[in-house]
Amino acid sequence: MLLNWLKKVFNSVFTKMLAIILVTGICINIALWGFFGAYRAMAGRPFQSNIYQYLNYVIADLGTPPSFEKARSIADQTALQIHYQGPEESWSTSLQPPKRHTIHLRSWPNQTNVRGGMSRGRFYIEYRHAAGDFLFELSGEYHKNPALRRVHGLIFFTIALILLGAYGLIRRILRPVRLLDEGVKAVGRGDLQYQVAVTKSDELGQLTQAFNDMIQRLQRMLAAKQQLLRDVSHELRSPLTRMKVALEFVAAGQTKEMLQADIQEIEGLISQILDTARVHHDYSRLNLQPTNLVKLIQAVTAAYQNQSPGVIVQKTRAEIICKLDSERIKIVFKNLIDNAVKYSTKDSDPVEISTSIRQDWIDISISDNGVGIESEALIHIWEPFYRADKSRARDTGGYGLGLSLCKTIVEAHGGKIDISSTPGKGTKVMLSLPINV
Repeated sequence: MLLNWLKKVFNSVFTKMLAIILVTGICINIALWGFFGAYRAMAGRPFQSNIYQYLNYVIADLGTPPSFEKARSIADQTALQIHYQGPEESWSTSLQPPKRHTIHLRSWPNQTNVRGGMSRGRFYIEYRHAAGDFLFELSGEYHKNPALRRVHGLIFFTIALILLGAYGLIRRILRPVRLLDEGVKAVGRGDLQYQVAVTKSDELGQLTQAFNDMIQRLQRMLAAKQQLLRDVSHELRSPLTRMKVALEFVAAGQTKEMLQADIQEIEGLISQILDTARVHHDYSRLNLQPTNLVKLIQAVTAAYQNQSPGVIVQKTRAEIICKLDSERIKIVFKNLIDNAVKYSTKDSDPVEISTSIRQDWIDISISDNGVGIESEALIHIWEPFYRADKSRARDTGGYGLGLSLCKTIVEAHGGKIDISSTPGKGTKVMLSLPINV
């Protein structure tokens, strides 16, 4: 769960934009720091010259050899600690002399005998004089200064406040993206009534409005298509009824039987068109209930046990509970098993059904050893009225609506369905349904 959350955070547009702002801010600070450093280096040369002259006055005031008492007096008056190493004596005005090897000093421009540097919040100047080596220390615990600590705290608080403000502004600006994401998911579930709230008048607001207009046009197109199918199917029922009544007055024979078979086939096609149109129209309103998928599969496959080549359900758990519309999923299993049995040969092995759990998904496999499907047909297999059998012979049955209906129902549940096949070896259909319980 933590890994998935981290992936989601790092793949977020908000995180990427915030990272860009941070990197930009860091680069600007580095550039400014470099410019100010160069300026300070140029402006600091007169200051270093003044310091150099002042140190000469201090050393002259200490006398030859340097007097510790005078150095102690200077330290008390100026808070400038003096450490001395000479040929005959060494002393320090500080109770805790610094360790010279821990101080990183750099030479001053135009002053080969003077070096300076910072260490642990203190400023040091090393002066190699004829009287000996002097190390001047600007006393005062820089890093323990309460005022500086307050300044540091204020800086960190200000930076944190700026980052929070930037993040809030980014979320506010990109709020239409989140709303569009919700809208796309809703439409993917089949809710074509969904409209995304337009909160901006900028480019993202225009994109949101274009998305809403597209969904409305799509809804009208699909509604018109479904209405056409329903209207045509209803209109065909009346002449079919009249034809059936007329056939009752026709003498029994082969011609009457053929006409009755044709009428029954047309009636079956009309019924399936109406059923398919109804499911496509209502599939966003699923009756999702916790269901034992194992028992549901067993209930569907019971009707095929005595039908060649038979159906085998691989051993699995006693129950797999997931939230789904059991009646719609039964239609899916029935259509897929019907196809697997229909396109199996007399010598084929039984159709196999297996289930497995993968994180928050349930995978259901339905495989047969039948005639298989050509690769060029697999591309169109989910299209309505498409049949791999180009002859559309009556003995193979079906109208090419079953798989399209299966795909619609599975995707309405937020699942996926895929099919693979090898001609002469068989077909395998893989369904993946979210558990959502």
